[in-house]
Amino acid sequence: MSSNGRVASLSALWYRGLPQAVAFSRQRWSSMSQRERVLTGAAIVAVAGALLWMLAIRPAWRTLQSAPQRIVSLQQQLQVLQQDGQQIAALRNAPAAPTFSGDLQPTILAWFKRVDATAKVEAQVLPGEVTLQLSALRPASLAALAQTARRDWSAQVDSADLKRGADGLLSGTVHLSRQGPGGG
Repeated sequence: MSSNGRVASLSALWYRGLPQAVAFSRQRWSSMSQRERVLTGAAIVAVAGALLWMLAIRPAWRTLQSAPQRIVSLQQQLQVLQQDGQQIAALRNAPAAPTFSGDLQPTILAWFKRVDATAKVEAQVLPGEVTLQLSALRPASLAALAQTARRDWSAQVDSADLKRGADGLLSGTVHLSRQGPGGG
């Protein structure tokens, strides 16, 4: 039997069975005493009310109660990120720093140990660019990283793809471009 044939037979069964079920329900309802009808109706109303409360009213009520705190929290996070973005943009437009000539990878790792010891860092240094894989980075460390990169490492932040975790710490990738010898 094909899928279409099966659907057609289920549909026919439904339409044949539905009128029979309605007729049986009407017959059963009319055979009930007045007291049974009242109790059955009250039970149906109670079940419908409980379902309405559990599936619609209670979730909406909880959302309305938690929304103001969530909005304030998100607005504060947005302000912090905007301030960090403004600081990074100002650093990006600052005049070029003197050329860094040392080995950058150990320098970067040592800087993170000193400034944000909780951050986990993997640095990949290529000619002209540095890619940092970061996790558990404090937001304040991001602005300090941009300043230090510009001032001490002859680099600037090109892009940052970071996500803030539930703990408020940042994780993701930061790309720095280098200027001068060994940097492009």
